[in-house]
Amino acid sequence: MTEGRTPHEHHEPSIDQQLALRTAARRLEREFDGVPDETVDQCLRSAYDHVADHATIDNFLPLLAERYTREWLHAMTEDEPTNRSALRHAESPARRRR
Repeated sequence: MTEGRTPHEHHEPSIDQQLALRTAARRLEREFDGVPDETVDQCLRSAYDHVADHATIDNFLPLLAERYTREWLHAMTEDEPTNRSALRHAESPARRRR
């Protein structure tokens, strides 16, 4: 972890990580077509902040955030119409843990 960083603060990704996160968001938006793009973006950012809070090495944070977000979105969309509508207003699990 970077010195001076406190848990639960907003983590600003590097330029490379920003590109990786944008690419991950586009993949997730295509994969979860019925989920609003804003929800995917918010969940991905929340997942990124969560893994960044616990990271000692920053290299794979976008990949870990994408995997975490994908698992959460799969869980939320398994029970189709019921969870799809709830997903529009739900917080990600990483955000709830704060």
